Amino acid sequence: MTDQLEQTGTTGRDDDGTGETRTGYDAAAAQTRWQQFWETDGTFVPKDDGSAERRYVLDMFPYPSGDLHMGHAEAFVMGDVVSRFLRLRGYDVMHPIGWDSFGLPAENAAIQRDAHPAEWTYANIETQATSFKRYGLSLDWSRRLHTSDPEYYRWTQWLFLRFRERGLAYRKASYVNWC
Repeated sequence: MTDQLEQTGTTGRDDDGTGETRTGYDAAAAQTRWQQFWETDGTFVPKDDGSAERRYVLDMFPYPSGDLHMGHAEAFVMGDVVSRFLRLRGYDVMHPIGWDSFGLPAENAAIQRDAHPAEWTYANIETQATSFKRYGLSLDWSRRLHTSDPEYYRWTQWLFLRFRERGLAYRKASYVNWC
């Protein structure tokens, strides 16, 4: 593994106009190398073998209505910090990634651009996934989900029906916070 982690020693750029190649840390190469290692190694996939106490960290799923912005970076780094802290404490951590792709934000964004909602949504999911990977977050990509996939929402529908059968889901007049 040491060979994989060694610094390349050059940026390969002539940043100061002298014609000389500068030596130093190549951040782009390190980023690529680490991301490939994490994926190949399964670094952020929980072992789930009973060898450690388990923890679950879930960030709010983003809406795929466009690419990510600095607000996403700020919000998602919190879950990443918690996940990494728990792993350092010896816990087996599940930290999945998903998209809230079954709703009005994504549909409205598609309509505004005269695009088919499904095509627009899934294209944005791929764009966001690429951006998330560049963030270097400790996410478990093997459990990636989209709320608009039938394999996902069949379970939310099933769960709602179980709640309803047991009287836990019902309709009544009530106060709500709204502005």
